[in-house]
Amino acid sequence: MKIARRWKPAAICCLAAAALRGQQLKPETAHGFDCYVNAAEARMGERKAFVLADADAALNGQLVRGQKIQTVAPNGPNPHKIAGAMVYDWIGAIFIRGASLDRLIRMLQDYDHRAQYFPEIISTSKQLCRTGDRFVAAMRMKEPAVIETESDVTWERVDPRRWRCRSYSTKVQEIGTQHNYLLRLYTYWRFAEVEAGVYVEAESITLSGEFGSLMRTLGSMVGINPEKSLKKTLEEMRESVLKPGLDFTAPPAGIAECGPAFHPPACGSE
Repeated sequence: MKIARRWKPAAICCLAAAALRGQQLKPETAHGFDCYVNAAEARMGERKAFVLADADAALNGQLVRGQKIQTVAPNGPNPHKIAGAMVYDWIGAIFIRGASLDRLIRMLQDYDHRAQYFPEIISTSKQLCRTGDRFVAAMRMKEPAVIETESDVTWERVDPRRWRCRSYSTKVQEIGTQHNYLLRLYTYWRFAEVEAGVYVEAESITLSGEFGSLMRTLGSMVGINPEKSLKKTLEEMRESVLKPGLDFTAPPAGIAECGPAFHPPACGSE
């Protein structure tokens, strides 16, 4: 599962305020999105397989032997209509042959250099604060439009060969014309190391504005293609972590600690 701007770390680390900035949602849209996320996280919590390839031999073959990036719609066809907006829910999976888990996690936690590792997706990025394995980072994204985001990211080491991570956008602000291509972005990552490499799996839940069927059909031409963006993220992740001679900077020391963690509101809460 990355910003030509002025940084205000003290304000940014106060996540209660950060969650209120950026593009605002109508109450009925926020309610619908919160309810969707609550149900999706409950589904993820009930899943027995750590990565889908553990329980799907065909998918495992496509990832390992075919070296393909595969996507799955875990909750049926996309998009999912809610009041005033649309939710896209995709799982993307890749097997990075020859990668090590330690190297991959060090790269992904190097938030100050995300633009170097994901050059087609991110313009610039900056780590704003850190508390243990929790980070708040800001990024300027190149697609689906020029969009500034701030995200609250929590990493968890499950055991010596597995990590997982969740990232919640706490600010999304499209620069210039407001297309509402991206209103919220929540991602849930899983990493599992085996002898030959690392399985990477991400579920992205994206909230976009309400577009008609023609706009959805045009998809990537107008910037509404979360599946394509997820595939590109996984492809660039593989290319960067395997690049010879590329070193990853450890998170800087002395950075401010983060404020209270963001959690998606319970469905129906005020």
